[in-house]
Amino acid sequence: MKFRFFLLLYGFISTHVLSAQDELATIDNQSFESWNAIQIQYAHAERLSLALEAQLRLKSVGDTYNMSFFEAQAQYKLKPFLDVGVGYRNSDRLDDVGKKQGHEKYDRFFGFAQLNTQFNRFDLRFRVLHQIKTQRLVTIDPKDNSRWRYKLSTRYNIPNWRMDPRLSIEFFMLEEIYSTEAYDKFRLSLGSKKIFSKASAISFKYMFEKEVGITQPASYHILSMRYEYNFKSKGGQ
Repeated sequence: MKFRFFLLLYGFISTHVLSAQDELATIDNQSFESWNAIQIQYAHAERLSLALEAQLRLKSVGDTYNMSFFEAQAQYKLKPFLDVGVGYRNSDRLDDVGKKQGHEKYDRFFGFAQLNTQFNRFDLRFRVLHQIKTQRLVTIDPKDNSRWRYKLSTRYNIPNWRMDPRLSIEFFMLEEIYSTEAYDKFRLSLGSKKIFSKASAISFKYMFEKEVGITQPASYHILSMRYEYNFKSKGGQ
């Protein structure tokens, strides 16, 4: 039943992929970035997990500060196939364009639901996330900073191999859930994870992100690396 849902989801995703292919053919402004993070995750009784993450983002793959943030997230497993969660992000971004430049402070609140299933050696996930981001000391209608995000990801389980390939595509939409006109950005990623022990791992991936629906869309080539440390309560052993 869950696999049928993912087949229907494929039809929804494919319509946006075709649009994304058209956008890839346009001339745009390209940037290169690196995203580096540390995440600590605490699991309690197999259902509840809490995570803290600190991330630094640099332009030109490592020589110019772009932004940084601290994020806290709680995730709860309602069913074996369904997770829900909420989170908060505190971020600092350097605005180095125009006459008025400097550091901008943002608050982001988000909630999400995620479906999980397996098919043969594939782990499949579909996440729907809603976020509201506000800039401090600036009054803006929350709708202007409200986004829906749809992410389809998969991991292929290779026997006797600890670095399974991981692939994802995510679509960003403004305000409305289903409107294709609200679709303004997409992100592709390909990577893997090196597991050192039950407690620690490093994930790494290449991401391509592109704006759509505007005359001169920006695109980003991103190298991402994250160190992850996980621990459990005694009840979660």
